[in-house]
Amino acid sequence: MSRLTRWWQLLRGKINLARICLRTSVLFFLFPLFFSLPAVSPGEAPAISRELHWAVTGEKFELALERLYAEKRPRHRSPVVLIHGIFVNSRLFNLDEDQSLARYLASEGFDVWNLSLRGTGRSLNPLRGGPKSWTLDDMVDRDLSAVVRYVRKESSSSKILWLGYEMGGLLLYGHLEKRGASDSAALVTIGAPVTFNHPLQEPLKGLLRLEGSPALKRVLLSLNTPFFARLLLPFVPKIERLFYNPENIEEEVKAALLEDALAEVNPGVLDHLLLMIKRGEFVSARGDFSYRRNLAKIQLPILFIGGEGDVLAPPETIRVAHRAVSSKDRTLRIFGPRSKDSIAYGHVDLILGRKAREEVFPVIGRWLKQRDRRE
Repeated sequence: MSRLTRWWQLLRGKINLARICLRTSVLFFLFPLFFSLPAVSPGEAPAISRELHWAVTGEKFELALERLYAEKRPRHRSPVVLIHGIFVNSRLFNLDEDQSLARYLASEGFDVWNLSLRGTGRSLNPLRGGPKSWTLDDMVDRDLSAVVRYVRKESSSSKILWLGYEMGGLLLYGHLEKRGASDSAALVTIGAPVTFNHPLQEPLKGLLRLEGSPALKRVLLSLNTPFFARLLLPFVPKIERLFYNPENIEEEVKAALLEDALAEVNPGVLDHLLLMIKRGEFVSARGDFSYRRNLAKIQLPILFIGGEGDVLAPPETIRVAHRAVSSKDRTLRIFGPRSKDSIAYGHVDLILGRKAREEVFPVIGRWLKQRDRRE
């Protein structure tokens, strides 16, 4: 009866229609301010934009940075810089649309910067002249400082979230020990050992034979690492298991890894790696500074990630770093059946594993969001 009365009043001109329209319009415009609507439909993947940037070091070395961000989602204000490991390039983080930690973080709202370390990807040559050989110390002292300056300027952020895989994690340990954490909000390391004397790492000592055979070392460097990897990994199971759990990586992903994500190793980096294997810990190229023994200088939040089946970075080597830092906010996560994950993760499959997107990536994304220091 009341509804009929309202319609009758409207027809008779008893109700001010203009006032109703005005109120409705006001509510229409105010509603989005209090109830945000999703920019992307549920279940729909956001479009990811990609840009190529260059950070230039003091010796005019151009370092390529691939920037990724979701077009229709708000970004977290602290940028995330990804740093790859040895023998691989930045494609490890962005192999394709499905197998990509970089795209996953961008879809979660992060401003992602995927770095190609000197000598890999597009970061191949200095602008004029420059060194032909370098060490991890050069990357710590020169490259990361240039990246910090550039990313902070372009993103208008004073704090950076870091993620380092394997050697990338070691470089970040060194950066934080030497430069402090004034430019950093938090750190994630994946498969980044600071010691090399665990029984499972014994096969690494086979590389020390190169020290006694300069000719063999020259052959290795001239033929380049990707050539040997493509030749040996698919056909030598013992070597293959060093780098990943074969049961945890799809054949097409393995093929893409071997084809697109491998990188040559620089002579100076190889010599530095051999010294670390010989000394059993992460030390400087001259052996006069122990990065492992200075881990206590690191105090910012850190997430340590390892694989239960990782031979190159066994869980105990990750625990060494976890125990050594002074961070009050430190988290250790070893992926495998003991943590109720689908399988024992190896080394590379922490990034490229069959279920890494469902099991590993969300852990990283949630942890970073919780520690993103908005300014």
